[in-house]
Amino acid sequence: MRCLDNRQILHIPPSELVVHQKLIEIYGENENRPKLEESIKKEGIITPLEVSIRTLVKVVLSGKCRLQIALLLGLPTVPVTIGDYASSEEEIDILFALNLHREEKTHFQKFVEGQYFESVLRPQAKARQIEGASYARQALLLSNLTKADDANNSQEAGRINVRAIVADNLQISTGSYSKGKKVFEFISQLTEEGKLRSASALQKEFNRSIDAAYKFICDERRGEVLKVIESGEVSTIRDGLGLVRQGFRNPFRGFEVGQVYQFQKEQRSGLGRFGRVIKITNEFIEFGFRNFKTNDLETISLRPQNVDAILQEEPSTQERERIFQLLQKFKSIYPVRVALTEMLNFPHLMLEEERYLAFLETGQLEEMIDQRKIEFDILSKNELAGDFCAA
Repeated sequence: MRCLDNRQILHIPPSELVVHQKLIEIYGENENRPKLEESIKKEGIITPLEVSIRTLVKVVLSGKCRLQIALLLGLPTVPVTIGDYASSEEEIDILFALNLHREEKTHFQKFVEGQYFESVLRPQAKARQIEGASYARQALLLSNLTKADDANNSQEAGRINVRAIVADNLQISTGSYSKGKKVFEFISQLTEEGKLRSASALQKEFNRSIDAAYKFICDERRGEVLKVIESGEVSTIRDGLGLVRQGFRNPFRGFEVGQVYQFQKEQRSGLGRFGRVIKITNEFIEFGFRNFKTNDLETISLRPQNVDAILQEEPSTQERERIFQLLQKFKSIYPVRVALTEMLNFPHLMLEEERYLAFLETGQLEEMIDQRKIEFDILSKNELAGDFCAA
């Protein structure tokens, strides 16, 4: 395989490129990367895609998301570098190496990578142990996998600490790696046994928390929980544990602060049928509604079983992002902060509230504050001068 540095960058129509199947297996068919999309809109694709033409098909080994966004934006060409790979094994090596520092990975995706890295490092660790001699690292893969200090320490010790190296490069502790590996293996076992509902539920719990997933597989009621999940009674580990422990499903499952629900009927005269979850207590879910007679915010607390409503997609995504940015900007101005925080409790904003956000974004408020500071300074100096003359 040729050195990956100093190669010519070519520009190829994205329609001519095919994503390597392994990338799809690990990271999924489509990914939502809004920050990357915004960056490409403004600056284009900066880092070229890595492509293999070993089979005479232009196969993408790194840059799946960049290609996906290029197709979405209708870019005429994308920058690529062509690698000279002699085998599918070499392609897999470089695929994992170049995607090692990929952003926004789930825990499950990290452990898929960890499984591969172990398969590369363990034979070398065994050879080192048997031979007690130096070993040849794969140029790019192991330069990404190991740090200089790790390499020096490994050479001095005469062995390769596979677990430590893989955990370090997955950016988790060795303890979390050991726990996560057991969970990952158990998910794989469930998949092989055809228990796909259980595997999916445990994978979601694993992506949420390695510790919680590990604690679950060590729980003596694990089998009972997986049984009710496979039967379709519940779909999550949390609900399964609630059903097995207490004999009923968690009524609060699915509710999260910030969600917007459309109710089947008005909860009170004058209120809209859309309510936003603003608080969840041990007994109630508190919703914020718009009173269309006064435009005020009104709250109603309901028990979960009494919520006759359908979850909606967020209707105010852009507005809420603007509010959060303004909250950071005006965090030292209490009245503004209170007003903005209250706006987050509405299901959606009125035109007047939109105008208020637009005003805050103009910078005029800061100019007014700066002007008042200047006026106060002048006033204070004049008062001091008057006191001095009187004296």
